[in-house]
Amino acid sequence: MKLEQVVPSADPEVVHATTQPPRATSVLSAELLTIERVAILHKVALFADVPGHQLVPVARLLEEVRVDAGVTVIEQGAVENWLFVIADGVVRVHVGSHTLCETGPGEVVGELAVLAPAPRSASVTAVEPTLLLRLRSEPFDELLEDHPEIARAVMSALARMLQSLPIVDRAGPTDGRV
Repeated sequence: MKLEQVVPSADPEVVHATTQPPRATSVLSAELLTIERVAILHKVALFADVPGHQLVPVARLLEEVRVDAGVTVIEQGAVENWLFVIADGVVRVHVGSHTLCETGPGEVVGELAVLAPAPRSASVTAVEPTLLLRLRSEPFDELLEDHPEIARAVMSALARMLQSLPIVDRAGPTDGRV
């Protein structure tokens, strides 16, 4: 099945991508086509349940951010309203000099800030040259209002992420209720 059949309103870049051979350039060297952004989003847990054709409007909202190794893209404590999808490269999530994790392509950092801006709980720094896709809150909110099916899929993915977190009792013993 051709993409034109799945996405009747696809922009020319998407249609072009279905009829031309893949480009031989590095992800870090050229601007991504919409279809490439959709493919990246589909690998992200936050958007995995959204059918590809419904990811086209999300893909069009993404801003490419290319950074060199050592560049901090999220600063702990900053109040921001966007998330980053890692398209290529590796980033380190850290609090001060303590590394919480390193993560790479197909992962997201700062996902809660796009829905509810608050001070960042950790910093994120590129470990190597990295291509990030930034999704800002305002246009994403508008898109979610216009596409409730995407909103439901994102809420479901966030709920699964929260359910998979270990329970940490910061207040001390409880009566067993959650």
